[in-house]
Amino acid sequence: MILVLVYHKVIKYPTFDLWWKTFDLQCSILKKHFKVITLDQVVEALSSGKLPKEPSVAITFDDGYADNYIYAYPILKKHRLKATLFVASSRIIKESGKRKNLEDYWKGKVSFRELYSPKSMWQANYLFLKEGKEADFLTQEELLSMMDVFEIGWHSKYHTKDFFQEKLIDIFDGKNYHWSVIHAYGEEPVKGFPLFPMKGSLCVLRGKVREEVKTFVKSLDDKFFQRKNWKEELRKELLKNFDSFLEFETQEERTERIRKEIEESIQDLKSITKVDVVHSAYPFGDYDPLLKEELSKRFVSAFTTEKRYITLQEDVHLLPRITVPKDMWSFLAILGKFLGSFLVRSGLRR
Repeated sequence: MILVLVYHKVIKYPTFDLWWKTFDLQCSILKKHFKVITLDQVVEALSSGKLPKEPSVAITFDDGYADNYIYAYPILKKHRLKATLFVASSRIIKESGKRKNLEDYWKGKVSFRELYSPKSMWQANYLFLKEGKEADFLTQEELLSMMDVFEIGWHSKYHTKDFFQEKLIDIFDGKNYHWSVIHAYGEEPVKGFPLFPMKGSLCVLRGKVREEVKTFVKSLDDKFFQRKNWKEELRKELLKNFDSFLEFETQEERTERIRKEIEESIQDLKSITKVDVVHSAYPFGDYDPLLKEELSKRFVSAFTTEKRYITLQEDVHLLPRITVPKDMWSFLAILGKFLGSFLVRSGLRR
């Protein structure tokens, strides 16, 4: 069996995500007790029908945050570990320039206080969708600088979610939403906008909220939202006034959109890195037969976020990964469970 780990952010202080010192300790443990392999080696093992005889782990990162360069990259380099970074190509900052990172701090070139303080994943993506650019993502130069440690993989261009089902599940109140609603609505969300089930944009027929629905909500005065049960009242009004809330694209439009985004993002990455992109990861782990088919035409592998280990029976375009939580005990539990399963499968433990 092979365990593929997925990380997103490695941050400056032990708060909302994985602290860099915790990541440093995790890398020490992985290097000492496991064989850390590349995704090429994962695919080779499946192609040959021979899984590694040692408990093996592959390290992946998703999206392309600046902290991957500032904190994760120097730590991986220190431990001489390889990893793959699945990049959402639209997030890359086109200007040149590199920020100071942990390696500069270790060499005394910069104080720790001067190192960049990352935003949360929610903040970074919301602000990007709102402004079209966000400093919490990598610059081209930072991305290139990491390629001695990171292989660059595909993770879409826009990395968004969309409404996909005509089922009113909630009303927007300013707190209860995914950062991608600013994309799904096509504008800054307004209090009272209806909310529907969401999935990764590439794996669904995209449903856009009808303009007349948004206009109706915008016509309500402030006094309406001061009512005690305003959400329930608005739900009733919406259901009474509208037979449908979403306008869906056709299957042909969706297929064309998927192919265009895949091709554009591949070209984005290749124009920066000058190398072929061969591995991919489904945005948010969401996929369907059409998206899988399109990725299988272009990449030798595609990774999900299904919480399993890789065995010889795997479909190389539906490979599982396990997301690493921010606390050390949960990380050790993941490794312990994997090691126990590996030993049982290897016949070394009953």
